[in-house]
Amino acid sequence: MVVFGMALVVMAVVAALGPWVVGVCRQRGLVAAVTSRSSHRVPTPHGGGFVLPLVVVPVALGLVMWEGGTSAVFLKVLLLASLLVAFIGWRDDHAELDPQLRLAVHLPAVGLALAFLPPVFDVLPQQWVVPWWVEKVVLLLAWGWFVNLYNFMDGADGLASTEAVFIALGVALCVPALAPVAVVVAAAAAGLLRVNGPKARVFLGDVGSTWLGYVLGGLLLLGCAENTWQIVWPLAVLPLVFCFDATTTLVRRMAEGHRPWVPHKTFWFHRFLGLGYSHGQLVAAVAGLNVALFGVAWVAWQQGWPEVGFGIGLLAMVVIVCYIRAIERGIHHGKSKR
Repeated sequence: MVVFGMALVVMAVVAALGPWVVGVCRQRGLVAAVTSRSSHRVPTPHGGGFVLPLVVVPVALGLVMWEGGTSAVFLKVLLLASLLVAFIGWRDDHAELDPQLRLAVHLPAVGLALAFLPPVFDVLPQQWVVPWWVEKVVLLLAWGWFVNLYNFMDGADGLASTEAVFIALGVALCVPALAPVAVVVAAAAAGLLRVNGPKARVFLGDVGSTWLGYVLGGLLLLGCAENTWQIVWPLAVLPLVFCFDATTTLVRRMAEGHRPWVPHKTFWFHRFLGLGYSHGQLVAAVAGLNVALFGVAWVAWQQGWPEVGFGIGLLAMVVIVCYIRAIERGIHHGKSKR
């Protein structure tokens, strides 16, 4: 009860600070202009996600020290190192930094936390033996990618914040030992929706999106390390929408000869908006999809078929992509006939 009471306080505090956050971003000149790559139609402040680490980190650290547990050291390192990710994101919001400089902070922050993460691949079936250094390299790349893909997916009003609420609550449900930190993260993201949800008065910015990607990625990996092979599958479904969109888009663009770090407007959620749907409809659709996919994954997990739930999730994502492409072709065909 203490944890949930603290979460309610965090949500209320972040929501109350919302107008102040908007004002701070305006005063510092952090206003995103409307360009050909924008999904918004009027200049809008960005960088409002700075309030998330400011509120969450001290509260979550207090809860970790109070609760204790075998994962306390990792969680402390995760939360403290997340401030490095938030700082470089805050600087990037002020002056667009070189991607290599951002990675020079993201990867060491990930590596620092990985040094305290219990083995993850030991949940694999016994016949699969993976050297520890291979595990660390794979997780370094995967977690580093998750930090950046979360930033890429922060392109619609309230989308990244809503996804954070869902992922964090899912982690708390699947791995109750992580609930104190996960619920507080979810509460803060929910509180920020007051000014970040459709129609957004402020965007998360790199400071908020990369911080969320870092912390959520750490919680997901710790959840895998704390449990059995079966828990991997429902946990993998939680970020599936974001991971599928960002990864397939990156692969497609690299195959077309584009540099992966160049901003663009061709993610699947962008293309969904391009069909005429509003930001509110997008967020509602993604939220509904997340709940449905996790519901299927949860049932499959409880029945002892966790891989089936994840497979159904992947199939659903392929169907949705095919739907978007079919509608796009129909619109294009209609225009060409005219």
